Amino acid sequence: MEPGSSQDFSPLIIKSPTDQRDYRMLTLKNGLRCTLIQDNEAGQSTAALAVAAGHFQDPDDAQGLAHFLEHMLFLGTKNYPEAAGYQTFMSQHGGHHNAWTGTEFSSYYFSIDPAHFDAGLDRFIRFFHEPLFNPEWIDKELLSVESEFQLKRRDELRRLYQVHKATANPAHPFSKFSVGNLSTLKIERQQSLQSLLQDFFHRWYHAARMTLVLAGPHSLDELSAMAERHAGAIENRGGSRQPVTVPLYLPEQLGIEIQVRPIKEARRLIMAFALPGIDADYACKTTSYIAHLLGYEGPGSLYSVLHQQHLVNSLAAGGGISGSNFKDFNINMQLTDTGLERIDEVVREVFAYIDLIREQGLEDWRYQERQVSVRNAFNFQEPSRTSDLAPQLAINMHHYPVADLIYGDYRMENLNHQRAGELLSLMTPANMRLTIIHRDVTTNSHEPIYGTDYQLQLISRKRQQQMDGRAADSKAQLPAANPYLREVQQAQPLESDTKDSRPHLTSPTPGIQHWHFQDPDFRAPKAHVYCQLSLPNATASARDYAQARLWCELMIDKLNESCYDAEIAGLHFNIYPQQRGITIHTSGYSAGIPRLTQTVFAACSEAVFDPERWDDLRQKLASNWRSALANKPLNLLFARLNVLLQPYTYDTQTLADAMESVTLSDFEAWRQRLFEPVQANILTHGDLVSAQAQQLTRYLQQWLPALSAQPAATELNPLLLHKARELPDWAAPAVMTTQHSDHAALWLFQSPDSSVTSQAAVMLLNHIIGPRIFTELRTERQLGYMVGSTYLPLQQYPHLLLYVQSGSHDRQALEREIKTFVGRFCKQLKKILPSELPQARRALSQQLNEPDANLRLRSQRLWSSIIQHDTEFLRLNQLATAIESWSEEKLLDYLLEFLGNKNDQLVLTASPKVFDSAG
Repeated sequence: MEPGSSQDFSPLIIKSPTDQRDYRMLTLKNGLRCTLIQDNEAGQSTAALAVAAGHFQDPDDAQGLAHFLEHMLFLGTKNYPEAAGYQTFMSQHGGHHNAWTGTEFSSYYFSIDPAHFDAGLDRFIRFFHEPLFNPEWIDKELLSVESEFQLKRRDELRRLYQVHKATANPAHPFSKFSVGNLSTLKIERQQSLQSLLQDFFHRWYHAARMTLVLAGPHSLDELSAMAERHAGAIENRGGSRQPVTVPLYLPEQLGIEIQVRPIKEARRLIMAFALPGIDADYACKTTSYIAHLLGYEGPGSLYSVLHQQHLVNSLAAGGGISGSNFKDFNINMQLTDTGLERIDEVVREVFAYIDLIREQGLEDWRYQERQVSVRNAFNFQEPSRTSDLAPQLAINMHHYPVADLIYGDYRMENLNHQRAGELLSLMTPANMRLTIIHRDVTTNSHEPIYGTDYQLQLISRKRQQQMDGRAADSKAQLPAANPYLREVQQAQPLESDTKDSRPHLTSPTPGIQHWHFQDPDFRAPKAHVYCQLSLPNATASARDYAQARLWCELMIDKLNESCYDAEIAGLHFNIYPQQRGITIHTSGYSAGIPRLTQTVFAACSEAVFDPERWDDLRQKLASNWRSALANKPLNLLFARLNVLLQPYTYDTQTLADAMESVTLSDFEAWRQRLFEPVQANILTHGDLVSAQAQQLTRYLQQWLPALSAQPAATELNPLLLHKARELPDWAAPAVMTTQHSDHAALWLFQSPDSSVTSQAAVMLLNHIIGPRIFTELRTERQLGYMVGSTYLPLQQYPHLLLYVQSGSHDRQALEREIKTFVGRFCKQLKKILPSELPQARRALSQQLNEPDANLRLRSQRLWSSIIQHDTEFLRLNQLATAIESWSEEKLLDYLLEFLGNKNDQLVLTASPKVFDSAG
């Protein structure tokens, strides 16, 4: 076959029975491998390109260069030199785009209106064969990279990650600083930064190291022609990907303990084992199997034993960094205060359980259970959006053969006894890196990039021997056979010949509104059950809400062990508080949904809480709420805005105060009145017939026989700013003090009515203003890394939010910049609307009319409509109609009034706390 000619490999690609897309593999003349996906239901077209180059390829004297290059590719090409041109084009045509730089790969992708896919692809592909690397934008974008770095300086995961790098083999590329900043990129060197970017691009960015995915409603032939027309211009400069051969750790970096001091309160223990790379084992997934046994949380499990002794609050196994020649296998535990004092005892129990797996766990029937679970997940997977699938497959093309392009993530052929034994033999104290994360640890080293204090010390031979528990010492047991796991059958026959498109209210039941919908489109044997309990005593005050949150956490904690087998078998539950009370959500394979829901309801009815466990979770919640001030300033401003506008919403510090003042007797007294009164809203959706749905109602009545038939009086409309200002005690705090080094400003515009036409107008405004504020304040003015706009409907009242977070400008400057931008935008709006309104209409109408991609997304949409009282389920269609109905002249008048009415606006800002060094 001649290079560049296309061949349809779709019969070779293993795909789920639920996947109705068509696939084709194509190799262009330049050697670029492409996957083409025809999805007739896709509302947008998507392109994704993955490059086998990441921060491992950074020069030693320009660390962060790969990440910086990712930024620079978006800022102009020879044919499209405008720095903001790509962003503007995407926004005008309903598109969105993103990119990321990893260790050994980088990923770029965009989605757009199918009618503009060819033009978008022309702009996108030129990144990879004619980037400008304009010196003017190099200097500006350096500030953006610095802002991104400063933004994440207090991110606990990044701080821990950098300590990890500082304590690894300095000769391994993992040890390089991946993000980059002014200190690593803008330094005096012989070669200019532009020249370094050009050299990096020329060496690593070429067709032999790239994979491309094109997807959308176009035919495979059309996609093939686009690939050849655009991607054929990318050069192939030869060479293939070479794996790293340097070991990740030196001998003295194993058998060690690392103590790390975090910013926020934390009690975490990580046992990490240095294993070889796992890419070649993808068909057996041996580490995944071992992680399943170690991370099992059912009765008698390792987690259960440690949890019952009040040593750990959580345990997860199998995570950790991985690459072409390494895999860190992590056992990550959240400790209690008791566990923090008995770390070696926890570690010894883990090693005893590893030895138990080595002796008794490598049994084929256990592996076969995992096969069934994974096979069910593959055969009945809910179709993902094609826009999400394309970037994933672009990376998969670097790892899997054609047949396993999709199936590779699920393939489990057989238990590789020899490899399992080899991996378990490496899980020893001598091959371990033990990390303790707590505020009161002893430190003697300072990681300079993120400023983390830590200490590394060898674990003595004697202590290693004391840690090395044997199977006979283990108090835990291996999992028993899973009663929920079996091969899943097909969906139940439809009860009605009519193709319903929405739920219907079932026969009246006192105190219950039950909506039921057996879905005719998504015919997988899956379902969702939402049950909202309206509970005035759960939300009336911050103290009530804090206790409701604690009740939910206690119930989840109590159910986790008994329901863990169900979780493994694809059945899930969640319990959470919200403005009206408490919601219970069960989901998964429909055959098990009634049993799981009954189990959850019964547990809620019969719950008795262990006092020590109650106190553990009470302290954990209070601590989490207290540490919220260390979050990003913008997140805190959004949260503050939520508390100001929405009733029955409370700030984290008030919740922490309330939680710390609650005693067990207080809680028990409150619990006695929690469900008096109570009303219920239920949605049963998916592969459930009417009889099953009604049975779920009976289960609820068995739990709560005294459901109130009186309508709930809970009023959830947001605070209207123009009315609030008339109140004598109105004084919205405009400035927040945070523990983060950045400043932030948030400007809110509120509509005083909740009509569909007002919502449509503000949605159009957000679509038009978003790209402009990003381009002007972020790209051109370089105020900060986080700049943008958001459309926020609260109980259907539309709000527009403009925001900036900055490490280089104070809050007053940010407020002035946003004000100046709004004034400039209002003056330009009359000229902007004629060209941009038609495109905004098309993009938003397409989004609103886009069909649900899967059962889960449809369930979420239907449930959102029910709790918003949109029981005709027509709001999205009405919005699409309203968007089309706005004339240019009337919209201009509305938007100028909306942006100019000071009574319906609110500005919030955040500044760092100033510490008095002399005090």
